[in-house]
Amino acid sequence: MSIILISCEDKGLENADWLKEPSFVKPMTLTPSSDEVVMTAGNDDAVAITFTWTPGNDRGTGTTLKYFFRMDIVGNNFAEATTLLQEMPVDVFTKSFTVGELNELLIEKWGYAGGSTAKFEAEIIAQVENSPQYQKPEVASTSFSATAFSQGPLPLFLVGDAISGGWDYNTGKKINEVIERSQYTYTGDFSVGSFKIIDKPGSEWPSYNPLDEFNLAYNKTQSQTATNFNVTKAGRYSLFVSRSKLTYIFAYTPYENVYMVGNAITGIGWDIGRAKQTTWDPKNPEVFSYKGQFDAGEFKLYTQQGDWNGRALMAPVNGTKLIVDGEATPMMLMPNANPDNKWIIETTGNYELIINPAKMTIRLKKL
Repeated sequence: MSIILISCEDKGLENADWLKEPSFVKPMTLTPSSDEVVMTAGNDDAVAITFTWTPGNDRGTGTTLKYFFRMDIVGNNFAEATTLLQEMPVDVFTKSFTVGELNELLIEKWGYAGGSTAKFEAEIIAQVENSPQYQKPEVASTSFSATAFSQGPLPLFLVGDAISGGWDYNTGKKINEVIERSQYTYTGDFSVGSFKIIDKPGSEWPSYNPLDEFNLAYNKTQSQTATNFNVTKAGRYSLFVSRSKLTYIFAYTPYENVYMVGNAITGIGWDIGRAKQTTWDPKNPEVFSYKGQFDAGEFKLYTQQGDWNGRALMAPVNGTKLIVDGEATPMMLMPNANPDNKWIIETTGNYELIINPAKMTIRLKKL
């Protein structure tokens, strides 16, 4: 929802309070059917929670109200990436979630494991339509907690000549179940060849096979969509699978970790034993990143901690300055950290450092 600002000549406004928070004698209210929801398996179609709200207050002749319901984890501040947002149909003043819907949201959207409890905040927003001038929406809020239930693990396995074990379906390699029945990861060495994902050892079907670069097909029996994953270059790769969404990411990830050391790394300095580890995301497996304060100064990148002569990802030329919000800068692998080419950050500030060892690039973005 966007806010439209209207430019006016200084002749006074028809309503001097038009940009202030609305205040009414009887404000709109939002009420949950329960403050605490505990969900159990086997009741997927039962209603877990219902939200009911009173109509918003009248905003003047010709205006109408459009309602939006949104919900998020307490503390997320309704960030775009985490918020569930829905426009409500006309003359509808309730919103319900079944046990199955709410449990899936907790596990898949917000990443809570079965048995864990989350605290939520919910809002109903009454947006003013057909007003001659912008009016701030009326908002009503509430909160509740919900406990997810566990459906139990559902392991997946890799088979193929690109991994150890080959095409023996009895020796499939089990992959890590990050969120049960939903998200899986595997990182390891792959050979030139092919592989696929199966439900259980000893059986070729059902299987998960690539439809394209990002999407999977679930084949209960052999079908025309049953192509395999292909590896054309041997090396270390990471696989991320969303079983619930039938999507995947398979990417070359040559290093397990990337560490930062130098006087540009706040609180670390040139202490190689305390080199700061960057963050790796299995959903974006080519990239290592770090968000936070950096000091003006120099730094180096290592793929291990505690060894000045170890493998380093260095600048092509010593003293290479990272341009804030500029294009990605090439890196070079220095197996023994020689020559000692350092990166430079010119100004102290809060940045995101983005390192891509697969493409051998580095970027600095201002937060």
